[in-house]
Amino acid sequence: MNKTETFTIMKEMFGKEGSEEQVEGLTLIIDGKLKEVFDTIIDKSDDYNNYTDVLSSVVVHGVNGIINELK
Repeated sequence: MNKTETFTIMKEMFGKEGSEEQVEGLTLIIDGKLKEVFDTIIDKSDDYNNYTDVLSSVVVHGVNGIINELK
């Protein structure tokens, strides 16, 4: 994958409210080819209004796909 097709994920640890447990927070920088793909999805579908909508669906479908592969 070249630079125009990459994206950046940043990880940060947060304290869980009411607990000493630490949870991982992720920030996704949408740029390059991924931005173009997300923009196309938003433009061509009434189901997606923003990057958050698209990413939520990508995560759900991706996790479901991984679960199905592991069966």
